[in-house]
Amino acid sequence: MATINTSFPDFFAGAALVLSNSREQPEIAASLDVFGYDAVVIQTGQALLDTARGLYDAQIKEYGEQHAATQTFLEASAQADKAYAAHRRLARIAFKSDPQRGTDLHLNDRKPRAFNPWYEQARHFYSALLADTAAQTQLARYKITPEKIQSAQALVEETFALNSAQEAGKGESQDATQQRNTAIKALDEWLGDFRVVARIALADTPQLLEALFPGG
Repeated sequence: MATINTSFPDFFAGAALVLSNSREQPEIAASLDVFGYDAVVIQTGQALLDTARGLYDAQIKEYGEQHAATQTFLEASAQADKAYAAHRRLARIAFKSDPQRGTDLHLNDRKPRAFNPWYEQARHFYSALLADTAAQTQLARYKITPEKIQSAQALVEETFALNSAQEAGKGESQDATQQRNTAIKALDEWLGDFRVVARIALADTPQLLEALFPGG
């Protein structure tokens, strides 16, 4: 994007000024028309600007939604992990003399930090407990009821759904950024060609050129 040396809002404002003056100042419009930049061609530039602005706004919206989805996921996963960590510690006490359950529940394994292995470990932990009434009886000693196990399992499953949503949001945000950049590049290239033609068309009227491109 050769001509973009400012922020996107400044770039859009500059483009809007150029297009507005090209349409609304008769002397500028007449000079440009001589070199093939009539009202129809100027409208092409306006359409590129409108598209770029729309995609710029859409990209901001997508990133806002993605950020919110990520925050929701992080909060839910922290809550689920807190419950899971406590239940694991109590299960280690309850099954310290039961190596089979200790192995099946991965009580001697390290609790993963990465989400996917953490989810699989936590999902299996609660699924196994809900299928094991004898284990539930032993855990009841520590006030871990079947209802609490089900509630914790639901938290784990919620984190999976929220993670899927925020990962999808990342992809949508990246796609929105790519679309925005493509549209801005198209507008930038159109303006680059226009600037060259305008300098030729208005070579004998520097005051009009200054009106079209304030500050150069």
